[in-house]
Amino acid sequence: MEASVWRSAKALKQIHWQDLLTFGVVASTAKTFVKRWAEAGLLERIETDDFRKVYVIADAAEAAKLPADPDYDNSAEGNMWRSMRGLREFTATDIAAHSNAGGVQVSVAQARSYCRLLVQSQHLTVRQTGIRGKREARYKLVRYTGRIAPKPRTVKGVFDANTADFVSTDKEVLL
Repeated sequence: MEASVWRSAKALKQIHWQDLLTFGVVASTAKTFVKRWAEAGLLERIETDDFRKVYVIADAAEAAKLPADPDYDNSAEGNMWRSMRGLREFTATDIAAHSNAGGVQVSVAQARSYCRLLVQSQHLTVRQTGIRGKREARYKLVRYTGRIAPKPRTVKGVFDANTADFVSTDKEVLL
């Protein structure tokens, strides 16, 4: 959102936090954005007769440091995770319907599997159990840990049944 507001604000000759309200930003966010841009050197304060903090865009080379657009996880899990965050209670069919975006197709079976995985990891709770052929299970997101979706992982390694030792051969996993 900040990057979008910054692109719009660059067209203004002078910037005061109240000017950002026209871009659909609330007052506290507008003040934060202007303060952040001034501290980053993107804006320079100018003197006015009414003692308001009015800024102009700093050097064009400095303006190239604009905040980056957030990068989204455009995977099936990422789309489902964002859908879960937006819905209060949902079924696997709801998640599948809301997660088909960005060229990613999510089937009901994928959504059902992902919901079961997140129930096991205690990110979701079952609000209403499903009855085969009559109704789907309803879920609720109870542990939102951030914008990056939790994903299933397979750990590679060697298990010795004689000693019950497991040695990971996956360099990313530290046991």
